[in-house]
Amino acid sequence: MTSLIAIGGAVLKVIGLNPQKIGSRSESRVPAKPTFAGMDYQLTGLGEERIRLEFATLPLVMGGLDTLEILRGIHRNQTIVPYLRLGAAYAATLQGLVVVQSLDVDEDRLHPFTGVGRLVHGEAEMILVGDASAPSVGLTIGTGVVSALQGVFA
Repeated sequence: MTSLIAIGGAVLKVIGLNPQKIGSRSESRVPAKPTFAGMDYQLTGLGEERIRLEFATLPLVMGGLDTLEILRGIHRNQTIVPYLRLGAAYAATLQGLVVVQSLDVDEDRLHPFTGVGRLVHGEAEMILVGDASAPSVGLTIGTGVVSALQGVFA
């Protein structure tokens, strides 16, 4: 039970590609209109919600490049996948459906024989496109759903 986060079929674990930091950002649209009595504010709904995930691995010691390639495939194909987080008592919580909007990967101290960095770290920025309770109408869920739900805690 070493899984911590699953983004579709990309499962980030304690050993392997390891999540280092998670952040989120959302905004509320509240346009204002001046009136004689002051300002009139209208609550017009929420804007997009973004999730930022920093990860790292030592690939020559702990592996993790296979998970990174799955994450790159999800990003390149713009696949809508479930975002799961491990919670108390090893119960996973579906945070929602996401699209990986940007993926930044850095390799430090390249190994002379493999050409792969001894330290690989990066950041994925995801946009929440579906509610955790039910998929939004018109969204096509990618193939990562089945593999994420079957192999999260393998």
